[in-house]
Amino acid sequence: MLRTAFLILLLFVFALGSAQLVPGHNGKPFVFPYENGFKFIDKDYEYYTEDGKNFLLEEHNFDLEEYRFLSIRGSERIVLVAGGGGQVLVYSEGKLERVDKSFLFNSRYGAFNFIKGDTLFSVGGSGEFNVQNNIIYFTEGVREWLVESRYQPRTMGNKIPFGQFAAQSNKVYFNASNAHHLEGKDQFEVQNDFATAVYSYDFSSKRIQEEYDLDPIFRKFFSNPLQPVLRVFNGYKLPILYTTEELFTLNIQLGKAYRYSNADFNTLIQYSKILSYNERTNDFLLVFGENDYSKYLVIDETLLLGDSYEEFALKRSRAEWGFLWYLAPLLFLPFLIRKKRISLIQGVNNIEPELRKKLSSEEYKIYEIIKEAYPNGVEYPDLQAAFERELSYESRIKKLRTTIVSIDQIIQKLLNRKGNSVFTITKGKEDKRVKVIRFKEDEVFEIWWKNKRRFK
Repeated sequence: MLRTAFLILLLFVFALGSAQLVPGHNGKPFVFPYENGFKFIDKDYEYYTEDGKNFLLEEHNFDLEEYRFLSIRGSERIVLVAGGGGQVLVYSEGKLERVDKSFLFNSRYGAFNFIKGDTLFSVGGSGEFNVQNNIIYFTEGVREWLVESRYQPRTMGNKIPFGQFAAQSNKVYFNASNAHHLEGKDQFEVQNDFATAVYSYDFSSKRIQEEYDLDPIFRKFFSNPLQPVLRVFNGYKLPILYTTEELFTLNIQLGKAYRYSNADFNTLIQYSKILSYNERTNDFLLVFGENDYSKYLVIDETLLLGDSYEEFALKRSRAEWGFLWYLAPLLFLPFLIRKKRISLIQGVNNIEPELRKKLSSEEYKIYEIIKEAYPNGVEYPDLQAAFERELSYESRIKKLRTTIVSIDQIIQKLLNRKGNSVFTITKGKEDKRVKVIRFKEDEVFEIWWKNKRRFK
């Protein structure tokens, strides 16, 4: 009996000694995409992983004041800014270089940070019993933060800060609370809000204006942002809003929201927080717990987001309705147009000549395979076989996903049914891992003049 207990104790000690040290076990680290994986840094070590399970460990002597930094996408270098604002670091070849002459602000938690050219910008944020109502910028030439613009004061911090910099229009879009009043104790008590108002700042005209209202989307899909917890991730190509039940990306520049109803929510239930995204490998890094029991997962974006999405138009804020008086006669136009209902597949047949012109030869080939199988579906592996054999399996998956989205959007546009996909995607009957795509059993309107033009 004693011998057995002694052996069990030895095995336990051996297991502890051989256990791998992973990020979170030595204090909370910060993380950023690095080469083909992700790098963590805590007060003693650097950790590098490509799969979330195996870590390369290396001691460092960075001696930072704190280890709460955020990586900012949009630069060829790895740029890190303190979570509460102020200090700016650049990581290169195992070295951290501090490039500012500032200090730890601790007053810009929840700010939206982005890079424009070689300049780092920060919008809003809160901390130290204050809400920041400005846009500030940092350049390595000055090595200090300066004010770019200010906006109307608010009393509410932002629990889901997100934004998008649009280089073509030279604008930044960001969300902010609509709580403006500063009276009495409001000056000293900062509360948090799930901000649904979206603003833009034009770097050319120096003008800030309200653009969109996300309240309709929140009421329908995030009616209680606390249960399940609503989170935001700004490190992807587009800002992501997600819970364990819903996932949206926002293209604010285009006024669009994309709902990924086939996202891998089972994974998000287990690994509920997105930590980082690597643009080189198209992988997300997820985490379960951020403490001594942290578990990590590296997952390809196509597996996490799924193969399809629904498109929604964002509601415009403060729309000017006066011009509608001039368009009043057009309101009667729908009553003068003769429509009839036809099947979706018939509608697709009607637009096929225009479709052939708009699709590439490769896209048209995929379209034909799906259409010829109707009313049955086509398994994804059969569609992947239509691409060049030199492509890897992962490349074919990504290319097929992009192709299907392109075909879907073009058909929607030609049939005047934007935001309503023409495809339905299900799991295979025999193998649940295989996806099957088919045209929907749906109806569309055929308008008389299009019908007449087709038979000329």
